[in-house]
Amino acid sequence: MKEDTNEEMNEDTYLPYRDSSGSADDATALHARMAEDGYLFLPGLLPGESVAAVRDAVLGLCRDAGWADAAGRPAGRPRLEGQEGWWEVYDPLQKTRAFHALAHHPRLLGAVARLLSGAPAVLVHPRNIGRITFPGATHFTTPAHQDFPLIQGTPDTYTAWLPLADCPMRLGGLAMLRGSHRFGMLPMRPAVGPGGVEADTRAIEREEGLTWHAQDLKAGDVLLFHSHTVHRALPNRTADGLRLSADYRYQDASAPVVAHSLEPHYGRLSWEQVYADWPEGDDLRYYWRRLPGLAVVEHGGVRLPAQAAVAAVAAPPAGEVAAR
Repeated sequence: MKEDTNEEMNEDTYLPYRDSSGSADDATALHARMAEDGYLFLPGLLPGESVAAVRDAVLGLCRDAGWADAAGRPAGRPRLEGQEGWWEVYDPLQKTRAFHALAHHPRLLGAVARLLSGAPAVLVHPRNIGRITFPGATHFTTPAHQDFPLIQGTPDTYTAWLPLADCPMRLGGLAMLRGSHRFGMLPMRPAVGPGGVEADTRAIEREEGLTWHAQDLKAGDVLLFHSHTVHRALPNRTADGLRLSADYRYQDASAPVVAHSLEPHYGRLSWEQVYADWPEGDDLRYYWRRLPGLAVVEHGGVRLPAQAAVAAVAAPPAGEVAAR
C-alpha cells in the first residue's frame, strides 16, 4: 500500500490503546475500565471470516459502481459521504444483510451484555453505519466529536467501531481521547466531515492532561466506547487504499431511544426497501419491535449547532489529491 506523500505523518503523537481483551469475560473489570477510560479495546474479538464476509460485500459494491478496481484499490475521484454520487453504493450497502447481521454477532453481543450487566435486554440499534473513506480527501476526515448529540436518547449508548479490513494508522483508523467521557457534554461547533460537528476539547486536554490513543488495527478488532467519549477519525494518508469500517450501537433496551435510531441510516430508504430481498420470516427483520416496553422518544433535547444537520463540504486544501 502506497503512502500519499502530500501529507505529513503524525502517528507518533498517539499513545497505543489500553488492551481490555484479558478482561473480555469479566463484567466487573469491563465496567471499571470503561468508567476510567471511556472505551474498551478488544483485539481479535470477532472472527476474521465474519468480518471478511462484510468487507467482500462492500468491495463488491464498490467495484460494481466503479469506485474500486479488481484488487480493491480506489478508482476515480474520491467520493465523499453524503454527497452527490454517494448513494449508488451506500443504498445497496444498507440493503446488505451481512452488514446488519455483524452487529448481532454472538461475541460482540456477549461483550456488550457484560458491559450492560443488569439490563433486562440489550437493544441493538438497527441504524447501522458503514464508512468508505477514500484517499485524497483528508479535508473531509471526521473531526473530534461525541456521539451523544447525534444519537441522543440515553447517554449510556455504546458504539462498537470496527475495521472491515486491516487498518494501519496511515489508512485512517480511530483515535480515542482517553477519559473524556467524564466531563459530560462539551461545547460544539459546525465542522466539515461526516456528522458535521466538532467537540471543543482544548480546555480538558490542557487542564486535565488527557491523551489521545490510536494504533494499527486488524480485521476482527473492536473499539467499544461511551456516547460521551471524544473520538476522531485519522485521515486516509495512503495513495491507494480504501478505509472500510462499521459503526454499531447498543443500549439497555429499557432506556429511552430516539425514533431516528430505529430508522435506516440517512433515512433515504424504508425498512421495506432494505428488507426487499431478505428471506421472509428472517429473525433480523424488525427485531426491535419484538422487545417489550421499548421507550421510544421523538427527540433527546440536545440541539446541534446551526448548519450541522448534514456534513458540510469544503474545497480540498491546495495540494491535496482531488482525483486519481
